[in-house]
Amino acid sequence: MNLEPFQKILKRAMGLAPESLGKSGVCHALQVRMRAAGCSELEYLRLLQTDEQEISELIEEIVVPETWFFRDTKPFELLSETAVSCRRDVYKVLSAPCSTGEEPYSVAMALMGAGLSTDRIKVDAVDISKRALSRAKDGIYTDNSFRSELPVYAKNCFKKCEQGRKLVDRVKDVVSFYSGNIVEGELPLGQYDAIFCRNLIIYLDESSRECLAELFNERLKKDGLLFVGHAEALPLFNKYFTQVKRSGVFAFKKTEKKSVDRAVKSFNCIKPKYPAYPVRSDLVLSEQRKKRLIKKPLVDKDTSQQLENMKFSLDEVRLLADRGETSKALSLCQNILVSDGPEANVLHLCGLLYEAQGEPMQAEEYYGKALYLNPQHLDSLVHLALLVETRGDERKAVLLRNRVRRAEKQNEAG
Repeated sequence: MNLEPFQKILKRAMGLAPESLGKSGVCHALQVRMRAAGCSELEYLRLLQTDEQEISELIEEIVVPETWFFRDTKPFELLSETAVSCRRDVYKVLSAPCSTGEEPYSVAMALMGAGLSTDRIKVDAVDISKRALSRAKDGIYTDNSFRSELPVYAKNCFKKCEQGRKLVDRVKDVVSFYSGNIVEGELPLGQYDAIFCRNLIIYLDESSRECLAELFNERLKKDGLLFVGHAEALPLFNKYFTQVKRSGVFAFKKTEKKSVDRAVKSFNCIKPKYPAYPVRSDLVLSEQRKKRLIKKPLVDKDTSQQLENMKFSLDEVRLLADRGETSKALSLCQNILVSDGPEANVLHLCGLLYEAQGEPMQAEEYYGKALYLNPQHLDSLVHLALLVETRGDERKAVLLRNRVRRAEKQNEAG
């Protein structure tokens, strides 16, 4: 069997690194689905290219749930200690992928065991497999889900039933399950105090890992914790987070300094992550339209002459941001705009700096200006989509995510 075209489809759909599961695992899943669909190899390839539902069915065969309650106890101990000291009214945790529910339910029980009332606990759980989610919502488990000894506080959270053990409603009620592909950024709205993403990253290609790291940076609150698997504490995460030094725990913490650093470094205006797209000819601005787009600061004649003679460097902007001097960095960006005129990369950098200052509406405005100049400015599309989603405009967020996908495809094709 020629696996290459199928692996390309799976990579687009899941961000799956072809070598991560081995040829035998992919072959077995393909053979199962080809038999079910009554297709030859070529016919099944054509089916996958035209039928999103069949891609979902193939993913169901590839995703093998392998989890149990309180898998590794140390992360749950750190989570409990952190939650107890947190002064927020509600402590929010994300488990993705959540598989058949053992992990998010363990999170809920750990927080209850730490003394948090149920109205202070919110656990969101996301998985690409609808079969796994269906089992999770049922909350019925066999002995295979109890490979670690339950903590004392969790032992009264189950009742015996004919199929095994059933989770009590007080635990189930604080966990919300969602169907989604985390690699595509399909997550519930809002930010989290802690994120569990264990034993997924090892299966992803490098670009998907980078996307996840950026997504976690966006979705974690300041001082939030990211829990990963023991083989997943990758150097990649050091760009965004500070590693937690604790035995038996593979976790990272989002600190304010890392957040500010990333706000600038995530988009390098000299060597951007994505290639610069040409501005559409119909969007070349007249001088009058430029003036309307950018509100120039009022300057006297002498200052104007000084600005004209100065050549501002984006390296100076990055240096200021690295020091945490985002206000000065923004002022310098504005001077660059005054001196050189509107430019999408500089406008995007303004948006990042406003985000670092905690001013999302201003950030939205500047991402919008960057997109007005360059409608396919991918980084601005991504950041704007996340901001719009965070403030609850799901319809606009969906439209922006679709634009992101189209821009990425054009990027790959180019």
